[in-house]
Amino acid sequence: MDEAAAVAALAELDVFSSFSDEQLRLLAFVCEEISLAPGDALYAAGDAADGAYVLVSGALESTHSPVEGSGQFRIEPVALVGELGLMLTRPRGASVKALRTSTLLFVPRAPFMKLLRSHPELAEDVAATLRAELSRYLDSIAQLGERFSR
Repeated sequence: MDEAAAVAALAELDVFSSFSDEQLRLLAFVCEEISLAPGDALYAAGDAADGAYVLVSGALESTHSPVEGSGQFRIEPVALVGELGLMLTRPRGASVKALRTSTLLFVPRAPFMKLLRSHPELAEDVAATLRAELSRYLDSIAQLGERFSR
């Protein structure tokens, strides 16, 4: 994937919305392109997280529960996958595999954090975006809990 396509994919994501074109190009430069065939694992629950992935094409499935058939979510492009891996060193909480041939960009944590440290305003914007996404996620879990507690 060329730099322009990588920059365009990154620019579509909320977490990178406040990045300048130059900052997106710097980030695209350190990204690694990954190709997955149908059924290939991107990562498994419990794996060490050292960055995040941008799904550029294809489709993925995320499984959040060890119970067969539950907690499965389809991921379509353009999407940020494993975004907490950009900020935290905790193990992955889900398993993700390709449903069809997929192309992704791996965004490594170290250069991402270096960019945030050198541009504190970006760090604030990224933190606000991740907080908002986490809040939406927690709200959806709370709504599910209400359905099961009746």
